[in-house]
Amino acid sequence: MTTVELMDNLAEFLKIVVKDYSTKQKEDNLPVEVYAGYPPIRTKASELSSFIYVLVTSFEDKAEPNLSTAKVEIGFSIYNSDTAQGFLSLYNLMEHVRQHILKQRTIAEKHRIILPVKGEVVDEQPFPQWQGKITTEYTIGQPTEEELYW
Repeated sequence: MTTVELMDNLAEFLKIVVKDYSTKQKEDNLPVEVYAGYPPIRTKASELSSFIYVLVTSFEDKAEPNLSTAKVEIGFSIYNSDTAQGFLSLYNLMEHVRQHILKQRTIAEKHRIILPVKGEVVDEQPFPQWQGKITTEYTIGQPTEEELYW
């Protein structure tokens, strides 16, 4: 097991969670993309995007045999040009994801969530993008020691 596998497995799970979820805008209906790791950098200010990224921010070996944990950040960046109610798109998507994470506590039959699940939205937002994050921990397996036979 690796932290990259955890990011990939969690991203695949989130793709299913948001498959039919889209941000409804006056201009268009934008799908929500999901990335394992950081999303691609936008090169034009005119590029409208809504996305989620999954990133392992740290990991730790535990005293229990064959168990480690990884701190995971699930970041959200939602495009919504509505100045009065645009932030609701972000909160709704974050809550949608949070509830699915709590329902499906084990991802890919390998990674188990360790509560709590914390959400955060900063006051300063890069309008018309609304950003937030969820942080939590997941278990990751450790390799077993191999014996060498000569």
